Amino acid sequence: METTDMMIGKTLQGGKYKITGVLGQGGFGITYEGLQTALNRKVAIKEFFMKDFCERDADTSQVSIVGTAGNRSLVERFRVKFIREAQMIAGLEDVPHVIRVYDIFEENGTAYYVMQFVEGGSLENKVKAGGPLSEAQAFDYITQMGEALSRLHARNIMHLDVKPGNVLLRDGEVFLIDFGISKHYDEAGSATTTSPVGRSKGYAPIEQYRQGGVSSFTPATDIYSLGATAYFLVTGTPPPEAMELITDTLPRPAGVSDVLWNVISQAMRPNRNDRPCTVTEFLQLLRGKQQREVQPAVDDETTIDGVSAGGESIAANNIIAFTVRGITFNMVKVEGGTFQMGSAEGNSDEQPVHSVTLSGYSIGETEVTQALWEAVMGNNPSVFKGADLPVESVSWDDCQDFIRELNRLTGKTFRLPTEAEWEFAARGGNRSTGAKYAGSDAISRVAWYADNSGSRTHPVKGKSPNELGLYDMSGNVWEWCQDRYGSYSSGSQTNHKGAASGSLRVGRGGSWGDFAWNCRVAYRNRAAPSSRHGYLGFRLAL
Repeated sequence: METTDMMIGKTLQGGKYKITGVLGQGGFGITYEGLQTALNRKVAIKEFFMKDFCERDADTSQVSIVGTAGNRSLVERFRVKFIREAQMIAGLEDVPHVIRVYDIFEENGTAYYVMQFVEGGSLENKVKAGGPLSEAQAFDYITQMGEALSRLHARNIMHLDVKPGNVLLRDGEVFLIDFGISKHYDEAGSATTTSPVGRSKGYAPIEQYRQGGVSSFTPATDIYSLGATAYFLVTGTPPPEAMELITDTLPRPAGVSDVLWNVISQAMRPNRNDRPCTVTEFLQLLRGKQQREVQPAVDDETTIDGVSAGGESIAANNIIAFTVRGITFNMVKVEGGTFQMGSAEGNSDEQPVHSVTLSGYSIGETEVTQALWEAVMGNNPSVFKGADLPVESVSWDDCQDFIRELNRLTGKTFRLPTEAEWEFAARGGNRSTGAKYAGSDAISRVAWYADNSGSRTHPVKGKSPNELGLYDMSGNVWEWCQDRYGSYSSGSQTNHKGAASGSLRVGRGGSWGDFAWNCRVAYRNRAAPSSRHGYLGFRLAL
């Protein structure tokens, strides 16, 4: 019997939500497209509905159970599991790349939960529509999925159904969905929740085929599925079923690089003890050549009156390490170059887009931390306290006082970056891939911002770096620049230092309290040089 059309046009929670369409139906539930009416926000609404055991009254939308008392007991058991699944996902709001749950309630004799709506469709649909992905693109998506799984595993949660169809995509960011067969484990590694025994052909390892499923905690199960997903993304072909790999070797498709094939073949080994032990280990293998190309190395370290600054090369030549009163910080060398500053699609003050040529300089690997500020100034003005957190609540004038003292201690000439230097570095300098944010088009990979920050700062280097190895240039705290704020001109410029006059100073990068638009590499902000806020810090230049 048809079960979905009956709900289209219906409302829930006294009109708070309206059902506008159907997104999909499985054995345990129906997912609808809906509208949160007061906010005019599109949402996804999942309804518990076991299609072989439930029926719906067309007039009242009331759901009832078909058949015996045994059926009723079974349905009730899975209804409770459905609610627990929703509650678990709702508790993962600080985990990147996991779908957000906004609301959970019971109505019409069944249960519902309301989720973030993601417009872009699944990774499976993307590959089916456009063919295999490049290894760089697949690497990006798999890394994001790995970041989510690593955080889940830290809480002793296994997803157990990782596959391209359970990964939604929007503007380059992935979202892991469908925790229907996930399990939570105790500290001893024993399952504390029951779930349907399920498996997805080609993506589930052999241990998920055993009676009772995976009863003990092991990240290797999700790692197998992550490797199988990578296989599909770069080949466009579903991976072989786990049963086949017990006796046959995983076939290597043409065109897959040695680095990626090494990762896939290790992740999909039949014996889980032969796979990478953690997602971190998996991602380290995956980064392989890519990480070596981007990872900056350290050089130039000496000591001046308890301060390190300059000396022999330790590894390469694109980081200078300094130590001030026991606190070490790094400056990343930026090779000079020419770039197009501003954005034709951005705000009016980001236009006109114009050519800027810069000489080489160095810029802070991270925002100035509270530990460094305290070492230099002997105080901590920050609202959110923590040695590895960026210092904030510092004015432009305060930054000049800090820099003068730092220069006295080191004998160097630190300063704030110019606005052009800041944007060139945020874009990745001569290594830029053209990303919207500093290092990625998926903002959650590189930034603490309004949707994931929990309304506070976070330790520096907690997100992925950009192409130059610079962290937090999007989000966390706004960063003061040296320049006065003024309009752009259309002419080409060399080593431009901002407006010749004006009372306001430039801030860049967005913060923990800003939405994605304000965290773009081209976005401009300004404030009085005496302004102090819990979202306003800085980064050094040299």
